[in-house]
Amino acid sequence: MIIYLFHKHRQIPSRTELEHEKEPMTGDSSLLKTLNKSTLLRLIRRHAPISRADLAKRTHLTRATVSALVEELIGQRLVAETGIGASSGGRKPVLLQIDAEAGYVIGLDVRRNDLLAIVADLRGNALRELSRKLDAPSDPERTLSQLIALMRELRSELPDSPLGVVGVGVGIAGLVEQPSGRILFVPAHDWRLLDWRERLAEALGVPVIVENEANLAALAEHDVGAAQHATELLYVSVSAGIGAGYIVGGELYRGAGGYAGEVGHTTIELNGRPCSCGNRGCWETYASEQALAEALGLAYDPPLGSAIAERAASGEASALAALERTGVYLGIGIGNMIHTLNPQMIVVGGAISRYRDWLLPKMEATIRARFPYIPAFEVPIRFSELGETATAQGAIAYVLRELLEKPGASASAAATGV
Repeated sequence: MIIYLFHKHRQIPSRTELEHEKEPMTGDSSLLKTLNKSTLLRLIRRHAPISRADLAKRTHLTRATVSALVEELIGQRLVAETGIGASSGGRKPVLLQIDAEAGYVIGLDVRRNDLLAIVADLRGNALRELSRKLDAPSDPERTLSQLIALMRELRSELPDSPLGVVGVGVGIAGLVEQPSGRILFVPAHDWRLLDWRERLAEALGVPVIVENEANLAALAEHDVGAAQHATELLYVSVSAGIGAGYIVGGELYRGAGGYAGEVGHTTIELNGRPCSCGNRGCWETYASEQALAEALGLAYDPPLGSAIAERAASGEASALAALERTGVYLGIGIGNMIHTLNPQMIVVGGAISRYRDWLLPKMEATIRARFPYIPAFEVPIRFSELGETATAQGAIAYVLRELLEKPGASASAAATGV
């Protein structure tokens, strides 16, 4: 095993570098065995279909060890044989992949006025998508009860599977403390200090993660979206507010307590517009979809649908001017983040994605005009390919990562019969 000692001049290795450089742990303890199984699961997930021989080559474990561990993973219903590969001179290899049909994962996005839930198999393929209006958006207790009822409804409708639901991921548009998963503050509804994770896990009987929505969306874009080949990714979520998720070396960067990425509340106007957070001049009061709607005299009650886009498409001057101003403010804020973080790629997502054709040219022009040397960094800006499902898909990706990092969790889930 390689141990990296970092100092300020040492570049963090990429996920690909780590995958090819690190040696698996060897030994007889159950901990080392679990770590080696985790390594095999990660490789199978990323490179399926893959043979046992290829796994041995990539991990430097013996073929006998790989075969024994794979048989255990097949027994746990995490891995399945999927066919026969081409021969390279000997017997044709049996190929492996994650056993998609063994269980389910549920990802949920708690948005301003509604809930979006996606059910996926163990390879992350979406099987069902369902949204519900919130009965009382300002009441966190009623929202939690509605969330639990929706999860139970979804689970009751799923076909039987060996592992059942192995985990639930929940995205929240606010400050979420890590590693506790405690919701500290949701500006849109003034929710504070909510311990949802333990209550959800007790009510549903499965492991639950609670995470900031932009962080989860960043994971989704990295794992299955527009940034699958990027190791350093900045995801900017723009809907009612603005948040960001930052991927470093293929993993989420959360900061000391999990609060990294609250960029919507950075000040861009000294004595600017009042913000729901209590500050003035926050970026999201100028560059969010809510700010865009208010500039056009519209009450903000998402989802807005295509109302603004239709007005812009018809050539309405006020709509075009409001989109131009929004594009300028987005460009300014993103340019500031390029200075601070120097990402490999930027993905912009959330409700604002529907205005891509009007916003992107102004955003890029603003960055070129205000930060003329930034093109030297070659930072591509893309709009999300996942749209408003990114957070729910990211919740699924997070749970699957946890499952593959801790293989014993799936056996526990199977034993409980959820």
